[in-house]
Amino acid sequence: MVSRIFRDTESTELNRRRQIDTLKVFNDNVTEIQEDVEYKVEFTSGGNNMALLVVLGPDFPLTRPVLKIRPDIVHPWVNESSEVVTAPGLINYTAHSDLGRVVHAIIREFQLRPPQLCTDIGAGASSSQQNDVNSDGRSSPLYGVMYQTSLLSSNSFPDLAKLTLEELKKLDENVDRQDEFLLQHHPDSQKVDMSLENMLMNNEEVAKENLSKEPRLQHLITVVKKKLDVVASLKAQYESHSSEYQKQSEKYAPDNIRDNLRIATVCTDEESERVADEFLNKQLDVETFVTSYMEKRTSFYSRKTREEKLSRQLQELERAGY
Repeated sequence: MVSRIFRDTESTELNRRRQIDTLKVFNDNVTEIQEDVEYKVEFTSGGNNMALLVVLGPDFPLTRPVLKIRPDIVHPWVNESSEVVTAPGLINYTAHSDLGRVVHAIIREFQLRPPQLCTDIGAGASSSQQNDVNSDGRSSPLYGVMYQTSLLSSNSFPDLAKLTLEELKKLDENVDRQDEFLLQHHPDSQKVDMSLENMLMNNEEVAKENLSKEPRLQHLITVVKKKLDVVASLKAQYESHSSEYQKQSEKYAPDNIRDNLRIATVCTDEESERVADEFLNKQLDVETFVTSYMEKRTSFYSRKTREEKLSRQLQELERAGY
């Protein structure tokens, strides 16, 4: 079963969980809104607190995720519904892409080139867009000049100021080139990527190891269940035997034996009196009377003697504190 899962990871829950793990590995401030379905990644851009909502459909990772930015912004990657649609990582998204890397690249774009909030644009944005006309007579987006200015004035990456406008556009449209730029001017980022990649590989190894132990775990669960059944059966037997023991203990307790001897003595005495009355009423002959009467009286004295002896013993034990 385990080998089949890893031969077809695209269609398994394991790959979905791995993609979610990459989201948490490559990004900070990840909040789970709905387990395995919706997540929120909070970040700061240009002094504004923002959040990228990540919604995973039932067919994810076979289908690409839905990414929405809050609050509403103006950016070439974002449509009128505040959904990120034209980010390179999303356009080229496949089941083998890393969700965490895609989201990280989008957030990094917003942090390097802080977008303008729709609430800040207001009515002036419309007039600005009307005045911003290309040489061929077509209107150019407001964010064109805004992002070029943001690129050139970036304090975090002063090397961007050395690039031409064409180079900046190519860099803006290609995530791979952005990675190359970071590696060239910020080599420490490669160490971070390698560290994150190692963490992902370790996570996958742990997941494989856990799955390999599943048959053994199921076997142990079965064994434990059987032993629990045995324990339950033994417990029922113990309770039954314990109840019977309690009854027998009460039945053969010294006090009960003494009381039973006393009752039996009284009964035997009454039976001997009955035999005597029958003889006096000439209901029994002499031989039958003697035999029966002697038997009853012998039993009477025997029981009375034992009852009196046991009573003395119990009294002595009681005085001794037992």
